[in-house]
Amino acid sequence: MYSKRRARIADEILSGHMKKDIWGRLYGQLVYKQKKTAITPEMLASLQYALEMRGLVSRVEANARNYYLRILASDRAPARDNYILHVFLLLLTVVTTSLVGAQFIMRDPFNSWADFFSGLDYSFALLSILLVHEMGHYLAARFHKIRVTLPFFIPFYIPAFHPGTFGAFIKIKSPIPDKRALFDVGVAGPLAGVVMSIFFLWLGFSRLPDQQSVWAFLETLHPMDQSQSIALTLGDNLLFDFIKTATGKSWLPMSEIYHFPYIFAGWFGLLVTAINLMPIGQLDGGHITHALFGERAGRIALLAFALLIFLNIYLISRFDSTVYVLWTILILVFIRFKHPPTLDESLSLTPGRRLLGYLSYVVFIVTFTPLPIYIA
Repeated sequence: MYSKRRARIADEILSGHMKKDIWGRLYGQLVYKQKKTAITPEMLASLQYALEMRGLVSRVEANARNYYLRILASDRAPARDNYILHVFLLLLTVVTTSLVGAQFIMRDPFNSWADFFSGLDYSFALLSILLVHEMGHYLAARFHKIRVTLPFFIPFYIPAFHPGTFGAFIKIKSPIPDKRALFDVGVAGPLAGVVMSIFFLWLGFSRLPDQQSVWAFLETLHPMDQSQSIALTLGDNLLFDFIKTATGKSWLPMSEIYHFPYIFAGWFGLLVTAINLMPIGQLDGGHITHALFGERAGRIALLAFALLIFLNIYLISRFDSTVYVLWTILILVFIRFKHPPTLDESLSLTPGRRLLGYLSYVVFIVTFTPLPIYIA
């Protein structure tokens, strides 16, 4: 049974736009209806936002004749961002990424402040890519009047090869109103992130001196004659290979790129983009796929997951690599396959959005790295 306070708030907002549905009242549900000819989807979205600002979550349903607005949630006031926590996590991630950035160029960040600050170039590039990615999501959500937090950065440091962070995320604190909003929020992050990754890759490769000078620099970091040793090597992808070739630096070995902060940060940005664009569950690619294909997105997610399983089997049997096993577990336990519906599943995507959605699949293909890291 709905509360009187909830009904009063809903009546105040919806009066003059929709009327209570008598059948909903008989079953103790708070439902409003209006003929499709008398109200637009845009007006419905505006009403849902007004309800959300008063603490009420709603879902739009429809039949051939009417729109129905079903009140679902509580009267809780929206919580505010903890700005101190956001800033603290960001600063801590600056520290952890600077530590590994210094170590990538064979400095000891615990030896002196100068050695620590030598890792700032890498920290700046990587966190810029992650920040732009998350702000793409954030601004798209705010455009659609969805309550959302600022980015949470995840600092991480171990004395081994690692990017220095587990990435960043935003938390959506209100339901997604419709497929257009879901699509915009899903696609804005990876497309913004890949543009920033391309920028740093191009900048990093363009700033490399001639081949002889690069070899001389690398010689200061480690002996170049390592024929009897093993080398940690990063995997290539189509977009990375194109930029490397277009800038005339295809001679740079993949076993050396992490010594160049902008190049490695850009490479990692492409890796993050590709993983997020997998068309599964509540990954960015899952949002895009659900907005494009609705219920069929579940079958696409299962197919994509099956391909990921086959990739794992191939990498383990051929290269003894378990690099994608963790993501397989995360999908099974947390991300899952089925995407929850939006509040209004009836609003279809515009042609421009559909074209952008198909473009995002192209971005996934050209940024995906089948074997991101291996020992050569």
